[in-house]
Amino acid sequence: MKTVISHFYNEEYLLPWWLNHHKKYFDHGIMINYHSNDNSVNLIKEICPTWEIINTKNENFDAILVDEEIMSIEKLISGWRIVLNTTEFLIGDYSLLNDINDDVDYYIPPYIMVDNVNDEFNNPDYNEDLFLQRTHGASYTDLNNFLFKKSRKLSNYFSSYPLGRHFGTYNTTEFVILWYGFSPMNDKLIDRKIQIQHKIPESDKLSKRGFHHFVNREQVIEQFKSWQIKSEDLGDNIKQLIQQTSI
Repeated sequence: MKTVISHFYNEEYLLPWWLNHHKKYFDHGIMINYHSNDNSVNLIKEICPTWEIINTKNENFDAILVDEEIMSIEKLISGWRIVLNTTEFLIGDYSLLNDINDDVDYYIPPYIMVDNVNDEFNNPDYNEDLFLQRTHGASYTDLNNFLFKKSRKLSNYFSSYPLGRHFGTYNTTEFVILWYGFSPMNDKLIDRKIQIQHKIPESDKLSKRGFHHFVNREQVIEQFKSWQIKSEDLGDNIKQLIQQTSI
């Protein structure tokens, strides 16, 4: 069994691409709804009708409680599991997950996806994989990039997470996570980036947890421009990983 877990709040923009990609490779999905009031729930029911949708027991995105809830769910799962945000697309050789009996952790590094345009009319096609349409980004092979966006863990047994579920190392190049933090760079993506700060409790603010979420529209655009300078076309790298992908 291969299970993907994700928590979501008003993610109707990216969800169609995210769901249509991951449903090809995971037997099951568990989606934790953080009080969405857009079309997210309906999209999940339509695209992945057999996946579970769980209403969170948390009022807000409290960093500690988010991870505790995820771990409580993972304890009930057998087989492979990974927790991804809606901005994170896992590509690579899924055949590596077949017929492994030992406990295994894959610490998977990211590409930081950064659009090469900035336009409110920048609207990729939902009928094609996002990562075949938007291929510019910054690679984890630059240490500074990796320290900004660390790895995620794909494993076939339960273990606890550090706060935020990021890891400071990676041990595979057979998988990559494409983090669409700055792509497609349009008003819809900017809106989703700035909405989450209103769901973070005061206790996290005082503890400086999730500080990177406290940005306005102008700051997001400035961050995008600074990353755009570091980005390049990663299309050949992505295509190579896709070509070796099998189930």
